[in-house]
Amino acid sequence: MRRSSMPARIITALFAVVVAPIGAGLLSAGGRAWYYTFTAFGGFDTSRLLGPVLLQAVGILLLLAVVATGFWSSAGLLTVGILALASLVFAIFPSLLLSMYQAPLPQEWVDGIVYGIPLALFLAFGAMGLVLLLARRSPARPRMAMNIVGLVAAPVLLTVGIGLLAFGISRGMLVALQQYRFDVSFDAIAAVLSGAVLVVAGVMTTRWSPFALLLPAVVLLVLTPLSLSPGSGFQDVLFTLSREMSRSVPPLLVMGAGVAAALAYALFTAVLLRARAQNRILPGTYVAPLGADGYPLNYPAPGPAAAPQPYAPGQPYPPAPPYQQGQPHDPGHPYQPYQQGQSHQPGQPYPPAQGHPPTQV
Repeated sequence: MRRSSMPARIITALFAVVVAPIGAGLLSAGGRAWYYTFTAFGGFDTSRLLGPVLLQAVGILLLLAVVATGFWSSAGLLTVGILALASLVFAIFPSLLLSMYQAPLPQEWVDGIVYGIPLALFLAFGAMGLVLLLARRSPARPRMAMNIVGLVAAPVLLTVGIGLLAFGISRGMLVALQQYRFDVSFDAIAAVLSGAVLVVAGVMTTRWSPFALLLPAVVLLVLTPLSLSPGSGFQDVLFTLSREMSRSVPPLLVMGAGVAAALAYALFTAVLLRARAQNRILPGTYVAPLGADGYPLNYPAPGPAAAPQPYAPGQPYPPAPPYQQGQPHDPGHPYQPYQQGQSHQPGQPYPPAQGHPPTQV
């Protein structure tokens, strides 16, 4: 089974821990201008959106570069998953966001944290890294039933998970900053934690169903332009479902998180297919678990081959394998098969075979 080298792990982890926050920040900086433009009264000048579009494009490319590190190692995506824990802490304790606004960071980047852009993306990236790690260390056998279940379960889990995250963000961070209320909201905490678990579970279905994220990617690409169209009725549907979701889901889509997630899902599918092709297991094949040294536990690690021992005069040869009862005898061989109980004394000539004269020396 193919495992990434240590330099690949270090390089991808350092690259991801630097590039992923920058990509999310640029996505938020460009998306904030989009959101304020479409929520403002009156007309707007589309030429002013050229700069924000470029910022969003660069941010999406950087995030896709982080996903592409999975071709070499899963360490980069796992590192981004660890960064998601910081966004999760901000969602649970919104009062910490005040220190973020006082930190020397662009305000647009902090607004992205408030609307949940790093939380929604980085959780999925961390789950992708875990899937790749398992695919390389313990490949899954192809099962059609699990493949079909994953195609259905992934969209359901991701939809419910994102909905719970949006509900928790609206009841937690948005209420805290808009109304300056920083009291603990247990329903917001429960929604955020439950949504995080479901998002991770939705991406983890690709462990058995590698194409499970393609349908959610298509849905996100369809919903993004609907969120930009006031007459589409998309926001009315969200308001009917939940007032909190209508305040938090449209900003995520308008600010580009939906497009970034959709493209990341599609690219991860290609990364996972390559990892599975390199570690393919046929049905009925036994796979021994790997040890810390990278070799199967059932077999010792290869060492230097032992040098052959020369034959010393006067030493007996190693015994031959015993004769098996019923073994056929080659008629052209000059010696008869070994008979049970027959012995030979050292220094005495071998007896002639039956039907053959003694050999003259």
